[in-house]
Amino acid sequence: MEKPVSPSYGWSRRLLWLGAIWACSIAVLGAAALVMRLLMQAAGMTR
Repeated sequence: MEKPVSPSYGWSRRLLWLGAIWACSIAVLGAAALVMRLLMQAAGMTR
């Protein structure tokens, strides 16, 4: 049985991808909150 080949990049690149995905998810949540806030203001539900 052969040993599995590990990727040439290390943990630093994996952590970079994890951070990028996390940042994108936070940005999307913020954009969704902003859109909901604008819709609520347009409907007169906020001050």
